[in-house]
Amino acid sequence: MHNTINMYRKLKPPVLGTEGILGILAICIFFFLHILSFQLAMGFGAIICLITSIISLIVIIRTRNLFFIPMFLGQFFGMVLLAMISLLAIEENLYYFLPIAGLMGISFTIMIIWSFQRKLKWRTREMLELAAQPVVDKTNGLTQRPLQAGKVDGSREEMLGFASFIRRNLIAIPVFEEERVIFILNIPMNKLLQFSSKYEGRTWVAFNYDGKVTVNIQQTDYFMYKDLLAFDQLCRSLGELFIDFYDQYRMGRESNIIYQLNALNLNIITEG
Repeated sequence: MHNTINMYRKLKPPVLGTEGILGILAICIFFFLHILSFQLAMGFGAIICLITSIISLIVIIRTRNLFFIPMFLGQFFGMVLLAMISLLAIEENLYYFLPIAGLMGISFTIMIIWSFQRKLKWRTREMLELAAQPVVDKTNGLTQRPLQAGKVDGSREEMLGFASFIRRNLIAIPVFEEERVIFILNIPMNKLLQFSSKYEGRTWVAFNYDGKVTVNIQQTDYFMYKDLLAFDQLCRSLGELFIDFYDQYRMGRESNIIYQLNALNLNIITEG
């Protein structure tokens, strides 16, 4: 099992992604519109909540992670509340506003609690960090061909159950083929929302139903590391990490897997 205690971080600090930039831009537009017109700002906020609620619903569908439901409900009730504020007089319609505001507040409170419990956290950086820990050699051996990383025992049904666990806990997005299941790490949000099953040019680990495990690490993900780690060792380590998780899953030790990821204590906001 990979050690997660007192480890030296091998990933570079995270950079602001597209989602973060869009979020900052939306907030700036909201405050600018607020200066021009309160109702206009509320209407814009309602549109943003509508968009984010649709995104949350798609994430729920794609990951089967039900912990996103309070986020979706909070965004939905926020959309309704802001739309009502932009169109109706507040004082005359408090009877309608207060229950919706209460439901929104309860939903977001549950969302915040579950966020701090890391139930809504994408696990890409944890997986890449854990994979890098056993790698000592620093050589520039980057290649774009998949490398074999070992073999696993077990039935097709067990692998499909493991895939469901991996998807539900935001570790990777599985793609199912006739002969294997492919776990895609670090899938871009736009590909996630498009229900894309393409894994070419992405970092992935594949479990063939005959037990063979192969790994491919994308160049962009490889350069997320501070050092140029030995590529073959890194691929092998990522494959072994998935194999270790699979073995723990088969033994009913799913909580150990989550503990191992949480033990890295990565920031839930900047490293999500």
